[in-house]
Amino acid sequence: MVRYLVLVLVLVALVPFVPQWAGDWISSQKQDTSPEKAAQSQSRTMRIPADARGHFVLEAEINGKQVEMLVDTGATVVALPQSVARRAGLSLKKDDFTASATTANGTIPAAPVVLKQLRLGSIRLSEVEAMVLPDASLSKALLGMSALRRLERFDISGDTLVLVQ
Repeated sequence: MVRYLVLVLVLVALVPFVPQWAGDWISSQKQDTSPEKAAQSQSRTMRIPADARGHFVLEAEINGKQVEMLVDTGATVVALPQSVARRAGLSLKKDDFTASATTANGTIPAAPVVLKQLRLGSIRLSEVEAMVLPDASLSKALLGMSALRRLERFDISGDTLVLVQ
């Protein structure tokens, strides 16, 4: 009988703490721990506002060097003017221009390269296929599909391009 009395006293003493414990337990159960939610929290996202002409231009880093790039979903690969490639540590000779690229201005010589590292904000890509074009053929580096297709997704929301890795 004394045991039951002690048990009742212990339970009565714990009653004031039950609401706090219950609230903590309920809030921990409400947190979404689904694999999808976990993947979203680990994803890297970059938001790029459209410029005055409606183009999406971003500051990227190629092999550790800052490069301004125009997002171009119509470009099959990342395309770099030769001067930008040189600044990014890609030394090319005339003999390296073994391929050709078809542009709005016709077919031009191109040098296929692989970018060791391409960084777009918090997004990091390695070993990205690219083409180097003569400076006269290309005024700005293009972020083409060889990089974009390696992302989880990219979409336009209003006047903002969203890149997600």
